[in-house]
Amino acid sequence: MADSAVAVGGGRVLRLVPRTGFEPWLSKREIAGHFGRSTRWVELRMREGLPSKMIGGRRGFRLGDVEAWIDGRGG
Repeated sequence: MADSAVAVGGGRVLRLVPRTGFEPWLSKREIAGHFGRSTRWVELRMREGLPSKMIGGRRGFRLGDVEAWIDGRGG
C-alpha cells in the first residue's frame, strides 16, 4: 500500500501513511481533495449513500470505505 497525500487548503498537504489496523477519519474537505472534487460533490455522493459517520458533531469518512463504495458503483 502506498502513501496518500490529501490537500487540506492553504497550500498544506496531509500525508497519510497507512498503518496496520488503523485508518484515520477524514473530513469532507480532505475527501474532496483526495478525489480532486469539490465538497459539494461529496455532499451529493452522501445523498447517494457515500459511507460516513457523525463523530462529535462532525461528519467523518474512511478513505478505504469511500474508495470501495466508488469502485462498487463502477468508478
